[in-house]
Amino acid sequence: MTDPPAAPEPGADEPGADGATVRAELPADLTSARHARSAVRQALANWGLDYLSGDAELLASELVANAAEHGDGTPISLALRRHAGPGGQPGITCEVTDTSPAMPQRADPGPDAERGRGLAIVEALARTSGVRASRAGKTTWFTLALTDRAHQVARQLEHEPEAGA
Repeated sequence: MTDPPAAPEPGADEPGADGATVRAELPADLTSARHARSAVRQALANWGLDYLSGDAELLASELVANAAEHGDGTPISLALRRHAGPGGQPGITCEVTDTSPAMPQRADPGPDAERGRGLAIVEALARTSGVRASRAGKTTWFTLALTDRAHQVARQLEHEPEAGA
């Protein structure tokens, strides 16, 4: 696992900034994943990055659900930051912070297991992912960026007239 891209300039998530970072405090309960998906979907729509929404919502909800299940019951912090990925493609970094010192462990579930695949899903779909410990707990994170081909398709869709228009 590698380190996430550098953090934005100080104040980037303050009111009046360009909206490069969105933060949400989520309850550490069964509703946390739903709240995370909603926050991610809204931020990506506001940034015009809707095409990242499906994977981003899934991965954020996996990390938040893990934090709620294995955490100590204190609220979970979600931070979503947009940035330019390798080659200048639009990308995002999602960070989920909780106060539990327990580090996530990737499981090797059997074929009939109903749980234990979250981190494997994150690793499979994210460009990069990881976890870092702090005195206050830990932050799990992932990055997503458009591939050159996906970026070209997204640009074409932005410029095509709608049917019947």
